[in-house]
This record gives sequence, C-alpha cells and structure tokens, in this order.
Amino acid sequence: MTGSHGEADLDRRVADAIERLGNGLRSLSQRSARGHGLSPLQQQAVLALSRQPEARCEVNALAAEFDVTTPTMSDAVGALERKELLTRSPIPDGRRRRLVLTARGEEVARELAAWDEQVVTSLGKLPTSDRATTLHTLLQVIADLQRQGVVSVARTCTTCRFFSPDKHSDPSAPHHCELLRTPLPLTDLRTDCPEHQPAA
Repeated sequence: MTGSHGEADLDRRVADAIERLGNGLRSLSQRSARGHGLSPLQQQAVLALSRQPEARCEVNALAAEFDVTTPTMSDAVGALERKELLTRSPIPDGRRRRLVLTARGEEVARELAAWDEQVVTSLGKLPTSDRATTLHTLLQVIADLQRQGVVSVARTCTTCRFFSPDKHSDPSAPHHCELLRTPLPLTDLRTDCPEHQPAA
C-alpha cells in the first residue's frame, strides 16, 4: 500500500503497536505491584517519591504527574501511609504536606525499581541508532499531544523552551539545547529534565 492511504495505515499500525506495548507495561506494573501488596498507582507513587525532587513530592504534584484526580491520589497516599511506606512532613508555608518515604518505603522503592526490566532488556537488543530514533520519535509525539492537552505533564526536551529543533546538520545530533549551549545527540534526549521549563 502506497501514498496517503498507506501512510495512514502505517500511522494506525504504529499507534496499535504503542497500545500493545502499553498493555504489556500495564501487565508488568500490575504484577510487580501485586507482589508488594500495592496497586499500580501506589507503586507509581512510591517510585516517583524515590526519584523526584522535594518540590514535586506532594499529593497535587503526583496527581498531575499521573493524570488522576487529587482525591484519587490522596486515597493512594493514605493507603501507603497506613502501610507505613511514607509519612507527611509539614512544609514551611504550613498549609501543604511533603510526602517522604520511610526507611521501609525506600526499601520497597529499590525492590520495585526493576519492574520494567523485561522491556528495558528487549530494547537493549536493538542497535543504538534504532533506540535513539525511537526515543526521538516518541518525544515528538508526546510534545504534540501535550500541545493538544492530551498529556498534562511532560518534562521532555521536546516540550522545553530551551529546545531548538533541527539547528544542526548532523542527523545524530540535529537539535540544540540553549541552556547547555550545546548540540543534543538523539541518544541524550531527556524524558524528565530537572532544568525543564515549559515552552510558550
């Protein structure tokens, strides 16, 4: 199949492949979470709290991160608190609470860290150039979906105000980071950059 119809069919098949991959990741997440007596959302919260800066360790921030309502995230956090995996620590403004993993919570986070290892291992079998192109493609799709309001939180290179696309002729490093003042190899594109500032 060629022409625009063939391209549309290709787009649908790529979307179908991403959906199947998502189903596989969901299955791995559920299996890992169940093994620790958690729900998938509780597992996501534990892992996020073990990796994120303190400023994002609050119920509202986690709710936005995982596209759930604040009450839903509050329920998940309450369950983790009852399981003694986290505590709530007052923030100086006196109104909000920072979520902090307990020693047991940190231990569980380490045990959960490899929940997606099968996918990572499968990706590792592919050539580096294929992985870099795939990352680049997915980040471009994520950026477009964020502009449409489908994805609410994306701290990727492609959604950052410092990202200058197609500034260099090198196909392996076509973009530029204005913050770092350096070309961006496709292999170095970030999915969660601590210096990220949303593009206008």
